[in-house]
Amino acid sequence: MKLTLDHTQRLNLHALLGAQRADVGSIRAIWNIQDRIALDAEEEKAVELRREIVAGQERVVWNPALSVPAKDYEFTEPEIARVKAALEAWESYGANTDRRWLEPLLRSIFSTELGDRQLASSEYVRTPSA
Repeated sequence: MKLTLDHTQRLNLHALLGAQRADVGSIRAIWNIQDRIALDAEEEKAVELRREIVAGQERVVWNPALSVPAKDYEFTEPEIARVKAALEAWESYGANTDRRWLEPLLRSIFSTELGDRQLASSEYVRTPSA
């Protein structure tokens, strides 16, 4: 599956994947995805990316007024399954804060499951698992 990701989507997806708990094989597969979508040094400089340590955890911040061009990435079915699992498992999204980067990503990844139809912003509803 081909996804076009902007720098905000890449940075946030990198962080979500990095927060996953898994076995060694799965962690290596996650690292492979992270390595591909990570911003390079020029892109980091272009968005004024900084790494900070907050409460012992690394946090990445950047200037939201700056951007770099979106890039296309080809993902295998297992990689998309890992991305979906990370997106579905995270429970700390902010409805307003994350909408700009998350909604287009959800639309791209989950639209094929919904009959390849264009999703309106209100159509993606996450149902709690039983």
